[in-house]
Amino acid sequence: MPVPPPASTVLLISRGGAGVEASLGGIESAILQRAGNRPPQLLRFSLPAGQGRDDREALVRVLTDLAMGGHGRVGVTGLFVVPGHEYHLMRRTLRAACEAVSGIEVQVTPPLLSTCASLEAVVKALLEGLPTERMPGEAVIFVGHGHRAGRCDLHYQALAHALNRMEPDVHLGCLGGGLSFADLKSRLLSQGYRRAFLLPLMMSTAGHARRDMAGPDPDSWQSRLEAEGVTCTPVFKGLGEYPGIAAWIAGQALATLE
Repeated sequence: MPVPPPASTVLLISRGGAGVEASLGGIESAILQRAGNRPPQLLRFSLPAGQGRDDREALVRVLTDLAMGGHGRVGVTGLFVVPGHEYHLMRRTLRAACEAVSGIEVQVTPPLLSTCASLEAVVKALLEGLPTERMPGEAVIFVGHGHRAGRCDLHYQALAHALNRMEPDVHLGCLGGGLSFADLKSRLLSQGYRRAFLLPLMMSTAGHARRDMAGPDPDSWQSRLEAEGVTCTPVFKGLGEYPGIAAWIAGQALATLE
């Protein structure tokens, strides 16, 4: 009698736990919809800020339980936008955990902005999900995380260019790196915008989104733009809440199990 193939699991790894629930829910729904009548097991794993030995040991426990339960194939999807520092830390932590567990096969999906095809999917999804209350001539500003040393600038630059080419009133800036707030503010003021919608280009709608993007502190992007006479409306929507982005991530996740 033939031996059935090992059961499969999609492990969704996020950085921290706050503010990612809606993105995780959107991605999980998309995975189940695409999987049809043979859905994989879905698990969530949250990595706290600052990875270390505790993270590896926690992942070892998760993978050990899966292996003992007959789930021999695991597709790992990290909720990361670009292949930056945190993504590579996640891969190293996962690699160390896999070395301690036998009888399990793990495949990892690339981060969201990794290929031309994924870039096109993200641009289409973001533009389809623009705020419905926005009027013609009002700006939309996506706020990414970025890296203070500019290591991910090319990925963000490609997205910024593609968005602005398709919709000239849509802009992208980052909290760190080359797509700075100063340059963005100069461009917005020179084009005469009086109202802007602020949206996080992140999976989470907590932390950076509610503090740096649209917090009450005078250093937040909203406070600084409004000091220049630009009325800001924040929209707290995680990337996994855009159907097109959730569908793309779901396709990548299921591909790791084939």
